[in-house]
Amino acid sequence: MEIRITDKAKRQLKHFFEQFKEHSIQRANDFIDNFYKEIQPLRDFPKMYAIVPQLEKQETRRFLYRNYKVLYQINEKKEIIYIVAFLHPNQRLQI
Repeated sequence: MEIRITDKAKRQLKHFFEQFKEHSIQRANDFIDNFYKEIQPLRDFPKMYAIVPQLEKQETRRFLYRNYKVLYQINEKKEIIYIVAFLHPNQRLQI
């Protein structure tokens, strides 16, 4: 399956990158690089994480990346996984 990151999730990810960059460009780059490595198993196992009960109607799933909440949806017909949100640990689950 192909993995795509929505514009909204890209903006959220960039926001956290910028925060890390203020302290260390290396830390910021590692944060992004490791995130892309972390999502690769979804290609082969898109249903490896449970559906979020509050977002069940949209069949949105969640996993944690360094305590950040990553929300994604699967379009099985198109064989695409959409990363729809990248949230701070204290943010509410919403897409």
